[in-house]
Amino acid sequence: MTKSLLKITAGALISMACLTWVQSSAATEPVLPVQVWNPPLNAPIRLVNQYRQPNSDYSAGHRGVDYLVDQNQAVLAPADGEVWFVRKVFQRNLITLSHPGGLLSEFEPVCSDLVKGQAVLQGQEIGHLCEPDSSYTPHCASATCLHFSVRKDGAYLSPLVFIGGLNPSRLLPTP
Repeated sequence: MTKSLLKITAGALISMACLTWVQSSAATEPVLPVQVWNPPLNAPIRLVNQYRQPNSDYSAGHRGVDYLVDQNQAVLAPADGEVWFVRKVFQRNLITLSHPGGLLSEFEPVCSDLVKGQAVLQGQEIGHLCEPDSSYTPHCASATCLHFSVRKDGAYLSPLVFIGGLNPSRLLPTP
């Protein structure tokens, strides 16, 4: 009886140690959203610029994705949240939403009548695409586009992680 009790106790200790390790390593992993996000536009959705991870905080990259849109097209909340920021910054209007898990989604150029702290539901119209000031150089040189980015703790993440659309990794054959 003591041998089986020792086996159970040893097994329990190993299980607790593994669980503690999993929990502590999971705390350093990025937090994925509780709900599946939707694209911020109604179909058809035309992605024109992909997210490109910069090498450092100060190097070139594309910290979001761009969708081809029409002037005044409705922009939708990709997930439940609340308005974090809505204002004109550097000759363009933008809106930022706060979501569970410390995630912020941002859209530009978007004009909105919503106010900071206002709750939004997934799929709710949060504004519409609007022209930036004439002195602003458009984000997409040859087209009208919506820029959509996601941040967690100040670090940019690809929005496609949350709404789907990332191509799976592929191993290439060795020569």
